[in-house]
Amino acid sequence: MQHINDLLLAMKPLLEQYGYLALVVSIFLEGIGIPMPGQSLLIAASLLSSPEFMNLTLVLTLSWLSCFFGNTCGYLIGYYFEEWLNKKGYISGPKMQKLQSMVKHYGPTCLVISRFVEGMKQFMPLACGVAKMPRHQFLLGNTLATTIWVAVFGVLTHFAFDHLQLFQQFYHHHKTVVWSISAVLFVALIVALLRRKRHAPKQQ
Repeated sequence: MQHINDLLLAMKPLLEQYGYLALVVSIFLEGIGIPMPGQSLLIAASLLSSPEFMNLTLVLTLSWLSCFFGNTCGYLIGYYFEEWLNKKGYISGPKMQKLQSMVKHYGPTCLVISRFVEGMKQFMPLACGVAKMPRHQFLLGNTLATTIWVAVFGVLTHFAFDHLQLFQQFYHHHKTVVWSISAVLFVALIVALLRRKRHAPKQQ
């Protein structure tokens, strides 16, 4: 709860001064590889949405469009300007090489996963372009990643905040169950990814 209050205190002045523009610019620039507080602004805007401040539907729509087209621009920059980026040293580091390797092994799935990992989400679209991911695969992954991201940090955040006390009470009384389910889902995801990686060479 304190973390949420701190986030609102930090982001509210930006939203009050620049409104939807702050949201659009921040999320869009994240898509082309520039670290910005796009996710924090989306959370804050979703929580503060009200008839007197910001319209929730407009917040969600603009966030989705900014994320989708920002990621698309990042992909196109990586796809068409790989040589220039390499000369400048933007894609020659081990981090970018690791992201490209993930793209080749896991395809569109990496776009969805990276949206929830700070430091990866800003550069994954660029890596997809550099790795020459087929456009139809990128569009599929980008659509899924953008939709899930906005649903979690926009829609779910807005409606869950009103019931935060209930969630906290549930977690406090059922910690073992929550962590057990989380562990099972995490293991299932890892197993699925390992199986995909194992069978990938056979499909080529």
